[in-house]
Amino acid sequence: MQDLGINWRVVKPSLWAGAGGMVLGALLLTYLFGFMSPSTAEKLAARKSDEAVVAALAPGCAEEFRSLPDADDRLAKLVANRDSYLAREAFPKELITLPGKSYVDYSLIRACTALLVKPEQTES
Repeated sequence: MQDLGINWRVVKPSLWAGAGGMVLGALLLTYLFGFMSPSTAEKLAARKSDEAVVAALAPGCAEEFRSLPDADDRLAKLVANRDSYLAREAFPKELITLPGKSYVDYSLIRACTALLVKPEQTES
């Protein structure tokens, strides 16, 4: 390897100082100024949007659940499985599926269950 006349004793500390400054700058941007990457912002926005959709759909879900012909039997099943993934079996799939999705949404199940089952109804 050919020596290019670089004095590494001078350059090496400068490189380490630059790397340390970049790390410190990233930390300051993130924690002090609230900077976040675009992908993190998209994830946060999607989560907030899903929460808003669930909050809007839950009252309708509870109302439609109460109007089902076998609502009392389904409610008993829901009370028995309130804190379990089996709670989804008490609901018709179309009540707990978000618009445009093909799978049940467990956040909607929890929100709808909270409106249907009062705390004193749960089994001890």
